[in-house]
Amino acid sequence: MKNIILYSIVLASFTACNETKKAENITEEETTTLIEETVKTEKNSPINQNIECFGVVDVPPFAVHEIFAKTSGYILDLTILEGQHVKKGEVIAEIESPDFANLQKEYKSAKATFDWHEQNFKRNEKLYESNAIADKDFQLIEKEYKIAKANYIGLKEEIKSIGFDENAILNTNDVRLKIRSKTSGTIVKINVKNGSMVSPQMHLFTLLDKAHLHVEMSVAAANITNVKAEQPFFIMNGNDSIAGTVHLINEMIEEDNTVKVHGHFNNVEDEEKLIVGQKVFVNIVQ
Repeated sequence: MKNIILYSIVLASFTACNETKKAENITEEETTTLIEETVKTEKNSPINQNIECFGVVDVPPFAVHEIFAKTSGYILDLTILEGQHVKKGEVIAEIESPDFANLQKEYKSAKATFDWHEQNFKRNEKLYESNAIADKDFQLIEKEYKIAKANYIGLKEEIKSIGFDENAILNTNDVRLKIRSKTSGTIVKINVKNGSMVSPQMHLFTLLDKAHLHVEMSVAAANITNVKAEQPFFIMNGNDSIAGTVHLINEMIEEDNTVKVHGHFNNVEDEEKLIVGQKVFVNIVQ
């Protein structure tokens, strides 16, 4: 009886050992196979890593409008503030000067003189064609007409270059130069106040048009061959992810060994969340 029990215990132990070794063998085989498949997959899979770089939100040079005084005078009726949005043609300030009255007087006189000589020339031109007046007399009339015309056109161009409206100069007595916004945008810099004396060289305002907002990326020269036009990118602005596409790639390496890449944003709504000059971290998607 004791021999039977002992034999049973030995047999059970032997069976258990075989099962354990078998389980260990299966585990090792499966593990080896899994490792081999993983290595094979990694070797066959392409490397897909985004290009990371820094960028600056910016606008092109033609979107920044520097407004100067084109004449001397004093600032009046300045009511705008920095950060205020203005529309194209909107009056943002006025300039007053005693010289404007003299300029208006000269222009009105030149216009009246030109009108008279023009009518006189046309009358005598018909007479000259019918040989009713001498050549010498008509040449003198023509000369006076051309002098009056040159004087009038010269003053007309002068008041236009200063910024005056021709009809306002002719038809009103209160002569003030109205400074108008050149485009719709935001006033980002004001260098004067009411009563300030200005001159033609004085910088008055800076107007920013965000219609062409973009990001200027600085991509490492070593990575630039992996960047193509129309390639997508995204930036993080707080909790918002803003998407865009590469538009232009410069062909010159900067002193810091980077290349400028110009990117456009996909949505106008996203552009409203950004500020010109804002530094951003960019991921160019590969």
